[in-house]
Amino acid sequence: MKLIGGKRIMSNKTGYPHIDKPWMKYYDKEVTTCVDPKTNLVEYLKLRTGTNLGYNKDLLAHSYYGKDMTLSELFSKVDTASGVLSSIGVKKGDIVMNLLPNIPEAAQIWLGCTQIGAVADFIDPRPDSMDIMANANKVLEIIKYEKANYIVALDKCYLAMLKPIEKELKENGIDNIIIISATDSMNLSGKIDYLKDVLKYNDLKNARNDDLSVKKLKSYQVLLDKISGMQKEDKMLKEAIDSSILNVYKYSDLVDNCKYYNFGIETDPNLVNYIGHTSGTSGARPKPITATNKNGISTLEQLMRGNVNFRRGDQALHVLPYFAPFGAFDNYLLNIASCANNIDVPEFEINEFGYLIKKYHPNVIMGTPAWLAALPDYSYLTNEDLSCIHTIIYGGDSMSPKDEERVNKWLKERGSKAEVEKGYGMSEFLGCGSYAQDDYNRLASIGIPLPNTIYTIVDPSIDDKLVPLKFGTNDSRLKGELAVSSDAVTNGVLGDDIIVPRYDLDGNSYIRTRDLVEMDRDGIFYHEARKDRSFTRFDGYKIKPYEIESIIEKNNNVKYAKLVEYFDDRQRGIMPMCHLVLKEENLSDEDEIKVVEDIVYNNIIGDPTMSSRQIPAKFKIRSDMPITKNGKVDFVTLRSEGLDGSEINVDVSETNLTVDHIDIYKDSKKIKKKIKE
Repeated sequence: MKLIGGKRIMSNKTGYPHIDKPWMKYYDKEVTTCVDPKTNLVEYLKLRTGTNLGYNKDLLAHSYYGKDMTLSELFSKVDTASGVLSSIGVKKGDIVMNLLPNIPEAAQIWLGCTQIGAVADFIDPRPDSMDIMANANKVLEIIKYEKANYIVALDKCYLAMLKPIEKELKENGIDNIIIISATDSMNLSGKIDYLKDVLKYNDLKNARNDDLSVKKLKSYQVLLDKISGMQKEDKMLKEAIDSSILNVYKYSDLVDNCKYYNFGIETDPNLVNYIGHTSGTSGARPKPITATNKNGISTLEQLMRGNVNFRRGDQALHVLPYFAPFGAFDNYLLNIASCANNIDVPEFEINEFGYLIKKYHPNVIMGTPAWLAALPDYSYLTNEDLSCIHTIIYGGDSMSPKDEERVNKWLKERGSKAEVEKGYGMSEFLGCGSYAQDDYNRLASIGIPLPNTIYTIVDPSIDDKLVPLKFGTNDSRLKGELAVSSDAVTNGVLGDDIIVPRYDLDGNSYIRTRDLVEMDRDGIFYHEARKDRSFTRFDGYKIKPYEIESIIEKNNNVKYAKLVEYFDDRQRGIMPMCHLVLKEENLSDEDEIKVVEDIVYNNIIGDPTMSSRQIPAKFKIRSDMPITKNGKVDFVTLRSEGLDGSEINVDVSETNLTVDHIDIYKDSKKIKKKIKE
């Protein structure tokens, strides 16, 4: 046996990934171990950046609409935030709920809480619907469950969601609210630029191919009207504060009046300092994810020692939100720890992603597959020099090999040497557990585990314990459910509720990901599908959506394909339906049927690994996939849409499990094909 990274590794191959760790060969010996955190997140960042010794203090930490902030200024403002919070009574163990977008103050409040020993609880500040009370009640539900003590909110969130429920907030122990405006830290030119962007974003929401020419911009009269509207909002805000039954403070006023408070510095690595939330894309209620100082530091150490390193002085888009651990740790904090500058973007829609790249020409881009896959579609980037981009990373969902190749080609044509790099992770271990680059950045792979992270593959059919799987003699790949062990895995406890169950295996503690993966003999992993997305047809046949989607997306006419289940009245049970986005839009009914016919006969029936029972019973052709606020495909929406009569129907008749005939039709238009036995 030999020691690598402080772990005992068997010299002889056992076939079990968690014992053999074949991925270790890709790491240099000096990067296989990570520090054992002995302090809080803020002190770690000072040590990592060297600002505690006077190094790098003048490097930028934030750029926000014309207002730059250095690393030294950031840590000074964190001290101020700690003082402000202490002045209104925040103490160790208190939960401070944050309804804040990506503004500099959000980071200051979070890190200020960390120094006190309090917890910054980030929830999505963007409303789920236009129903004000629905959003207010959602906030109230979270406050009750997570037992928040204080609230920090954007002024708009206060007016829309908190003011209507002030009585209920007080009944649940909330006496103090701090409000912040998105424009508080902007100068005049920054405010004008911000308002222009807000107006431009409204134009871009449904206009991916907008050329962004001057004639397309809103007039200055509209801009003046917007400024006038903001003045009215300020008046409404003052009236709301004056009439409040709670203590409502403007953060800017508290900062102006802040004196030094001896709040102390809590350095316990095991203190919880952050609560984020899962995306809830499967339909389940987004669950809170608690993270300690140790969890956060371990995440950053693993990322940087795993060569997910940005260059000192890089300009990095900060688009991913704080309420998602991927955005808080893998995006924002990784930028700070790497001495890279966060270009803060407070308001964001998927169709604005290309605009942001054009505006800022960043060196580093992090996003979701949906955002990155859309980049070649922005016509206004066609002739743009993008040689500035040296790192582009996606996480949060899977990208098809076809899209990955397409984006890489697009980047190369515009002067960038970057290729899409992938991270795989879960909110439960703060975003990233494995990474793909260099020799292990293979097409469609999710790379290798980060240092101090152990992956193993377990039997997905056994839920109450871990049953590890091993390579057979002739297996080129090992398939099963992924289980992960790492110091980045959160403690998973909120009050008396265990949010993230743990499982012991060979002396290490693991969590189950509910993701189905494959590992090749080189120790490189590939994501197959969410275990939870599988479903069973009315006749007992198991449908694995990813298998069918990947086959359908090989069709030259198809851009995206996503499967969901629906209840089929005729079969009186579950059947698969495929939502399609085609490369060519506005096809006639006849041409759409021809595309489906080609998919059925050439891609599914024509593939020897596929069964006729894997043919979707219905195809719905749409202009684009619905996307969640986190940039993932919204399967909840796909399932909830139901049938509307626009679907292309596929009826398969079988005799003794051989296909007799297939009918493909839409409305009265019908195509029949006879398959010879």
